[in-house]
Amino acid sequence: MVPQLAVLRVMEMFMFVTRPVLLSILFSVCLPLAIAQQPDRVKVAEGEYRVVTDEGDMGVGPIETEVFHFRESWTLWRLPGGEYEVDGDRTFESPRDYIRENRFTARLAADLQILEVKEFAHLRYRPDSGPLTCELLPHELQCHSRARDPAHAVDIQCTMDRPYGFLWPLSAFSLASLTRAAPKEIGRKAVVQVVQLDEVGDDLPVVTIRSDGMIRSLGPSEGLFDIVGKKYRANVYELTAGPIGKMTIWTSTEGLLLAAETSGLIKRRMELVRFTKFVDF
Repeated sequence: MVPQLAVLRVMEMFMFVTRPVLLSILFSVCLPLAIAQQPDRVKVAEGEYRVVTDEGDMGVGPIETEVFHFRESWTLWRLPGGEYEVDGDRTFESPRDYIRENRFTARLAADLQILEVKEFAHLRYRPDSGPLTCELLPHELQCHSRARDPAHAVDIQCTMDRPYGFLWPLSAFSLASLTRAAPKEIGRKAVVQVVQLDEVGDDLPVVTIRSDGMIRSLGPSEGLFDIVGKKYRANVYELTAGPIGKMTIWTSTEGLLLAAETSGLIKRRMELVRFTKFVDF
């Protein structure tokens, strides 16, 4: 055989044998890369809540931890398993003229029922603590905050025997979640519980106050809800509980809080002032 032809023959045999191997190697390398490039979560929506009062510059919340000029911006993500995650930032004054900025996250079920919330802030009487993480289990609220000094760590367990949510700290996603407990039949009431986490002092850095209440559906709103020129249909609910008296809650058809307003001499209102939806949910 001519030397050149022998060389070509050897090269053809080499390519014949190695081509499947090379393809296999390339495929095995590219496939994980493709999987790795798939997003772990999908951006669903973003928005901003603000708290206003009808008496001008009034605070909200317990006197010891009263806040002013509360604003909360957030982004809602859908996770691969169907749950949702919220990343947000809160800006407020407490006490008045002392500006604070706290980051928070929340984990929501597929129906936007709140499962867990985490606040990246120090407890008032535990300056080396944080973050504060609360897990809303079906029959128990569990909150804990670690600290550099283990003696300053805080662990709370509060037994719950009804559907429940937070009144304090302020949580738009918790209030919206609470409306899931309302019967579909308009006007029919259901028993719920609301929780306040109050920071009392060195001996009791955090105390849990649980109150019973009632929630009912008032049906769809008579008109459309306006948010920066866009119209949204709303479902209306009434929450009655000792700490707040009566509160009217408006939610979107997806289950997001549009507004929540207390009754009484001074009305306090948390409302969605900015909203952008990127994908349906």
